Amino acid sequence: MASINTAVFVPENALVGTVVARHNTSLQPVIYRLLNGNDYERFSIAERQGVVEVANPLDFQIQSTYQLQIRIDNERNLAKNASLWTLTVHVLDVSGYPPYYNKTCETPERSSGLPRLIEFTDLLLNGSSRNGLKISNKTDIVNVKKSTAYFSVTNDICEVNVTFGIKHVQDVAVAHVMSKAGVHNLTLCCVAGDNKVSAILIDRDWVREPDIPFLLPMAFSELVASKGLNAMWVDNERYSYFVLVKLGILKTATPVTIKLVLTKVMASAPYGELNFTGQTTVKLAGCPQGKYGAYCDKNCICKNDARCHGFNGACLCAPGWKGVACDIPTPAVAIDVRPEGNMYITGNVSLQCRPVHINASSMTWWFRASRNNSSKIFIQTSRNFSISPILPETNGVYTCEVTTSDGHTLERNYVLDVMECPPGLHGDRCDRPCDCLHNVGCDRWAGCVCEAGWTGPTCNMSCPAGTFGTNCKQQCRCENGAECNPFNGTCICPHDLTGEYCKGKQRSPFHRTQDTLQYFTILVFILPVVVVACIVMRRKRKFLKEQHQQPVHEELQLVDVNHQQNMADTLVPWERDPQYLTLGNLVGVGTFGHVVEGTLHLPGELPVRVAVKIVDTNAEYVQADFNREMDMLIYLYDRSLHTKEGEKVMHPNIIQLYGVVTLSDPKRIILEFAPHGDLQMYLKRLRDDINAVNWATLFGLAIGVSKALQELERVTIVHRDVAARNVVITDGMVAKLADFGLARDVYTNTVYEHTNHHGRDELLPLKWMALESIRDGIYSCQSDVWSFGVMLWEIASLGEEPRYPGPFRPNCCQMVNMLRQGNRMEKPEQCSIDLYRLMCQCWYDASDHRPTAAQLEERLAELVREVGDCADDCVTVWESTV
Repeated sequence: MASINTAVFVPENALVGTVVARHNTSLQPVIYRLLNGNDYERFSIAERQGVVEVANPLDFQIQSTYQLQIRIDNERNLAKNASLWTLTVHVLDVSGYPPYYNKTCETPERSSGLPRLIEFTDLLLNGSSRNGLKISNKTDIVNVKKSTAYFSVTNDICEVNVTFGIKHVQDVAVAHVMSKAGVHNLTLCCVAGDNKVSAILIDRDWVREPDIPFLLPMAFSELVASKGLNAMWVDNERYSYFVLVKLGILKTATPVTIKLVLTKVMASAPYGELNFTGQTTVKLAGCPQGKYGAYCDKNCICKNDARCHGFNGACLCAPGWKGVACDIPTPAVAIDVRPEGNMYITGNVSLQCRPVHINASSMTWWFRASRNNSSKIFIQTSRNFSISPILPETNGVYTCEVTTSDGHTLERNYVLDVMECPPGLHGDRCDRPCDCLHNVGCDRWAGCVCEAGWTGPTCNMSCPAGTFGTNCKQQCRCENGAECNPFNGTCICPHDLTGEYCKGKQRSPFHRTQDTLQYFTILVFILPVVVVACIVMRRKRKFLKEQHQQPVHEELQLVDVNHQQNMADTLVPWERDPQYLTLGNLVGVGTFGHVVEGTLHLPGELPVRVAVKIVDTNAEYVQADFNREMDMLIYLYDRSLHTKEGEKVMHPNIIQLYGVVTLSDPKRIILEFAPHGDLQMYLKRLRDDINAVNWATLFGLAIGVSKALQELERVTIVHRDVAARNVVITDGMVAKLADFGLARDVYTNTVYEHTNHHGRDELLPLKWMALESIRDGIYSCQSDVWSFGVMLWEIASLGEEPRYPGPFRPNCCQMVNMLRQGNRMEKPEQCSIDLYRLMCQCWYDASDHRPTAAQLEERLAELVREVGDCADDCVTVWESTV
């Protein structure tokens, strides 16, 4: 028998039906038969044509080489002229393939409605100008079409961007007005949720100016280079304007309502001043079964009950299957759990061990308790196992070990970490009734969570005279025997008293009329002066704007001259000449603008590697945060007790300030460079190799943050945004607290008002905030401790976004209701009970019951010692569910 040897190379992402090889012969007719080497039926051959094709999806990681044995026979005489064709198929590894299935943005399967992965509903749009231009639109469901919207999804981080091509006459007119007015960045804010959404208006004719690159967020050429638009739009001049909407990270099907507010946008004649408001609801709706993609127009290849990801069609295989399409059998063990819903302490749960593609000879259950780092113990030999009742000591890792008939062993783990009590019960073992009054929540550890104005074990007593607020911890300041509201401390004055604390006597109407006349007289004289000053300032600013060719409108701001002078005096030692700065690569984009790596060359000193935070907007709240961060860092340096080589230095766990640039634009803060980035990104990088995570190192980073909080407590400063994203990691793996833009002085917080100015409170980090901060606007060092507990949750989950029971992105009201009812975040999968208990202590409703920063450092140090002592025996305490 003659033999033929051929080798071919095929990329692993070759589509089913792709021709791999073709055999030509002079013998006619012939029959081709694939004898062996076709593992898992990956290839097929046409019996009479000699064409080898891909029959099922390939996967380089599963098998990279196939040796196909193909017999070629003469159909008229099978015994004559037969030959053997050996076809060696080399599968090539393709970067980014197979697609990654990201569970954090797992999409539902929809059974009805418009086939769209993402829905835009309840659109409201209103616009007006002083010359009478009006725009109004209201739509229940927005039918986003391929001709006008291009979706770009990044499955690795669940990010969704949408580019809208503007072509309708009315939309082009609006875009033209905004473009000429210099409106580039349109920052959107979420009504429900903390996911920051932004939009960029892009003009086809815009070109980035090299001298002022920060004024233009994105040029058209950059949009094309990023492949962020429909390729058909590139050369189509009909599309002159584009809006790139960055929806950020979408993680659930919970709708997110976003709104846009643009006020006092100065456009050229004849429009004048413009005002726009818009609102829409974005929902990750999912595709019908078997479909994926932004328009649900792509077919999934997943088989054997595998789940198809709506973003990229990646398959999540059921136990016992593998491969890009989950069509290759593999031995596995599955554990079926009943019930599937919420479980409570004192309840019960049943586990069933299910071998898949295994000839099992025995099944054995083992248990390793979460508490006390216990060793693995034998439970029983059977398929089924029940836990009744569920108690704190039954939490842990349950392992089903299956022995095959040929002596091999496979196992599967299930982690039981039930932490909640049934409704109406509390206590460590959930054996104490709550009996709470006034429909308040009941915390497992603290019991009834009383509303402000109530106290007692069941919230059955109003606050004692002279006290008010949560747990009646605040002292009333009412005078002259006035009554104090036990809920908010408001003084209820008798008819003859007045003032906030009822200090003054009520005056007669005659005196009030005299005062009014005095105020009116003052206004008559002062108002013209203020108006003239405003006109002069506006004309001066207009002149300066024309000199610098700045198209963006700036609102007139009246500032406290004395405060500015004091601030200027403070900044003198810290002011740096921009010529001493060499800027490098972009590090990131934040609230202020952007951050770049740089080098500071001060005369007579060695160059220093720095991070430069640059402000690229004149928005009032951004300037306020910028100034506040400068103030706080300088204040912390001035109050520091630390020295190095005889010179004062910043606390070692607070980011070092190297200087500021305030006398020229753009404004800049020069900070210590952190080569390891922020803690959040560091944690996310650890997910790639969960077994290599060093928990002692992570606890050490948390200890560094606790030391920074102790320093803030010493100098009476509240940070207000303690989170993994605001902790940077410098050389030597030292954690340093950064981003003091929201910091407040504890004892002078009346300077800063809790308002909704420019939507500012909607930017507050709700999921990191203490109950009293969201509900009452009260911030203290103990509210920072609450946020520290959330940061510990981020560490234990390796950088996941905090998630509470209920809506994934709750608004303020939902958040307050959840926390008042005692709801807290659940324990992350790879988190120990001891660490989770420390988190829960940080989340006590009563702020004075929370641990101090010093106590946090002490407890974390104990956890570091425990992790170090137990070494290998502690591995399962931190393992994920397999």
